[in-house]
Amino acid sequence: MMGDRTLFLEVWGYDFPCARCQGTMTWVFGLRPWYRPKVGELATCDQPLAMEIARDILQEEGLGDLAAQLRPRPASARGVSFNPNTCGACGDQADWRVLDDVITRALHDEFLVLARARVAVKRWREVIQERTYVIV
Repeated sequence: MMGDRTLFLEVWGYDFPCARCQGTMTWVFGLRPWYRPKVGELATCDQPLAMEIARDILQEEGLGDLAAQLRPRPASARGVSFNPNTCGACGDQADWRVLDDVITRALHDEFLVLARARVAVKRWREVIQERTYVIV
């Protein structure tokens, strides 16, 4: 029996100050297939499954510090999206509006490819189904 089909996903990040303490941090904001991505295949890390996959990839690639900063949706969060990034210095988990600003800046600046790893195609399709908006 053949194994599940996989694809390489990249985890994208951007260096931007913490919204509260202005300390330096690398925000983890997106996932995208590495090889021949299609238009609209960037999935932002504002949903639980995308955040979980990004955290797993970062951990797998030896970036445990970045993986640890991705936290579940806080009980106080409102709306469809949330920001999983938590500042290592002050513990702030800013709301989704701050993550949205970081994503916009990153896509118009030089973002970082933090890690790449194989993920089951089935899981990637679940991320695409879960996302709240499409970035082209």
